[in-house]
Amino acid sequence: MGPLAGMTVIDASWGMPGSVASLLLADNGATVVKVERPAARPRPQTLARLAWERGKKSVELNVHDGADRELLLGLLGKADVFIESFGLGRAAGLGLGYEDLHGRFPRLVYCSLTAYGRNGPWREEPGYDCLVAAKLGVTSEQPSAGRSGPIFLGHPHISYGTGFIAAISVLAAIRARHLTQRGQLVDVSLLDGLLAQSPMNWWHQAQNISYVEVSGGQRLGFGRKRLITAAFECADGEWLQIHTGGQGGFKRTMDIFGFGDITQTVSEGSEMALPLNDEELVIAREYIPQAFKFKPRQEWIDLFRAQDLAALPVLRPGEVLEDEQVTYAKCVLKVQHPAYGELRQAAPPLKFEKSPLAEPQPAPRVGQHNAEIRALANGASPARPAAAGSPQRLQYALQGIRVLDFASFFATPYGAKILSDLGADVIQIETPGGDQMRPLPNPFEAAQRGKRNIVLNLKTAEARAIAHELVRSADVIMHNQRPGKAEKLALDYQTLSEINPKLVYCYLPGYGSSGPKAHLKAFAPLISGFTGLLYEGAGTGNAPVRSVEGNEDYYNGLLGAAAVLMGLEHRAKTGEGQYIESPQLHSSLFVTSHHFLGPNGESMSAMPLDQEQMGWGPLYRLYRTSDDWICIACMGDKAFARLAKALRLPAEIVLKWGVENQRAANADELAVEIARCLAALTSAQAEKVLREHGVPCEVPRAEPGAPKLFWADWALASGLVVEQPQSMWGPIREIGLYMHLSDTPGQHKGPAPRLGQHTSELLHELGYSDERIAQLAAKRAVYCDGAGT
Repeated sequence: MGPLAGMTVIDASWGMPGSVASLLLADNGATVVKVERPAARPRPQTLARLAWERGKKSVELNVHDGADRELLLGLLGKADVFIESFGLGRAAGLGLGYEDLHGRFPRLVYCSLTAYGRNGPWREEPGYDCLVAAKLGVTSEQPSAGRSGPIFLGHPHISYGTGFIAAISVLAAIRARHLTQRGQLVDVSLLDGLLAQSPMNWWHQAQNISYVEVSGGQRLGFGRKRLITAAFECADGEWLQIHTGGQGGFKRTMDIFGFGDITQTVSEGSEMALPLNDEELVIAREYIPQAFKFKPRQEWIDLFRAQDLAALPVLRPGEVLEDEQVTYAKCVLKVQHPAYGELRQAAPPLKFEKSPLAEPQPAPRVGQHNAEIRALANGASPARPAAAGSPQRLQYALQGIRVLDFASFFATPYGAKILSDLGADVIQIETPGGDQMRPLPNPFEAAQRGKRNIVLNLKTAEARAIAHELVRSADVIMHNQRPGKAEKLALDYQTLSEINPKLVYCYLPGYGSSGPKAHLKAFAPLISGFTGLLYEGAGTGNAPVRSVEGNEDYYNGLLGAAAVLMGLEHRAKTGEGQYIESPQLHSSLFVTSHHFLGPNGESMSAMPLDQEQMGWGPLYRLYRTSDDWICIACMGDKAFARLAKALRLPAEIVLKWGVENQRAANADELAVEIARCLAALTSAQAEKVLREHGVPCEVPRAEPGAPKLFWADWALASGLVVEQPQSMWGPIREIGLYMHLSDTPGQHKGPAPRLGQHTSELLHELGYSDERIAQLAAKRAVYCDGAGT
């Protein structure tokens, strides 16, 4: 069952990113075989394993053993996708490199996971998300719960982002294979996963235009933007988040607090286009945060929702699994843990009308399917269906795919932008008043670059007819309008599928098409707080942080792009389009797969961050040195032995903590011992001695590294950074392409379009004459070639 039924994936990767990528594929119907290292002792069933290995089959193979390597090759002969994270050059040393396997299995899609990719100055660096965060200075960006210095990122957004990018890239390569009849190399790095969640905030513009105030590389807030969104403490000690986005939302918020009579009214265009005056600025930034402490949380939520304003409680990890919308949508799975008993976790996030998903099996024990998978490897390869027609030449993976983007704000348009980067022709359909994101320059550019733009007043019959004409030539529809609005505009699935039965219709609402919260407004970062990320980033026992790196806008865009590619895969096999639902709430639930509720409703996490925001354990965390900080990633018994040698730990300590389960049982004590050793060294000394002994480490940057990346020649040459000489904001540099396919690479098409920039062009393509276009413009059914932003 599922849109990926019939796809076979061999996942020989190690660590969270590869597991997340293959989880996305397994959740949606692919058969995933997890290749795991044989162990001398039975491994415990951890929460992390329950989170990311569900629905897969487990086989133990030692790739350094010739016989086991032959078994792996037998599996690859039957597979569609291979995922590995051996490290640069190591797979080739085992005869498992891309060049080796592509010659033997030309249809195999080969996904290689590294820290920084196969090019650039950091390509030899070890692949750990905490070290990437330290090198890029992300540890300096997230707010602290109360101490100075770098902050360990409690929410693993880099690993989740990398998993999304890997799955999207693999699915794009599979789509290309349908036409070229050949597999290719998919190069994915942790750096890609980080950059995919950065373009909203980071770009270079000569006058430092940005939607947030930036000083010294630090993001300070929204300044005079007519927007309030943050977490606020209420009278009962609980926290909530609000977002004043939407036409008139800021004014209605000021009404609630009694300041509506002195607030400027914006009757036309985006409210955020008008800066706050001095009086409004003081009220919004100083008074309102304090005013929340005068009422309990639920009373504030009721007041905001009565005014159709976005407001959600900030919950602890796992608590959202008891929410009425989550249970209504059947987004909760029950799993058994040998020690904790019955636990609840988030279910697969996507809903497919014509290829429904089966409930996944719980994560297997290591080696649970040894006999079955070994027999499969030794068996004859099944006959593959004959390819239809001759191989085609394809420049881009999604060449020939047309996407109509009817969405607004960031999340869904960002997903459509990813499809554009992969070569799809994405047409943004905008209202005459313009998307409310247009006054926010870097987010708008990040979500809309490379698209064509047509302005249609869909309240008119003529504009709706044009939209339906576009639908006839489209492959995909994406939108995030609130439930019921698409039906009023004749853009609902039933109407459009009758026009084009092969249409892949992807609906990305805030909470779902139905249910108790379906009609509530959804803005980032409210759902992040609702699903526990703000408490997760704060550390055990602390109040929630204001924000975390990674949020539902990025996650919903990434999941939406993956969902569309899955829908296209189903269509390639069956010839039929279908309805897909990918709510923003569900994508945030997916990236909390490592959160659980215990038998008595207790909050649990596979990776709890300590109270001082240092890390996830004594060997994966930040430490103070005599003059600064250092971050280490020391995984496994052999790595611990190298660390012990580097720090000259006494023999009795090595004996006490030399085995993984011993370290887990005495984590705090071990951390104290390592901290004592590192505190005697400078950061430079610590980095030198640790690296000499093969211990992965990094000295955290004291400031964000993204601004400097825009001027790195290697980043520009590789396409990670792109230059836009003629954007609406003048010359800019922005984060570029983070999907790297060897045969069908990404496409750089230019900056975000002006309002109505391609209206005439697209109408001409539909056969409209200049005279008819002028008539439609005069009736205000369309808007052509606007030069404003």
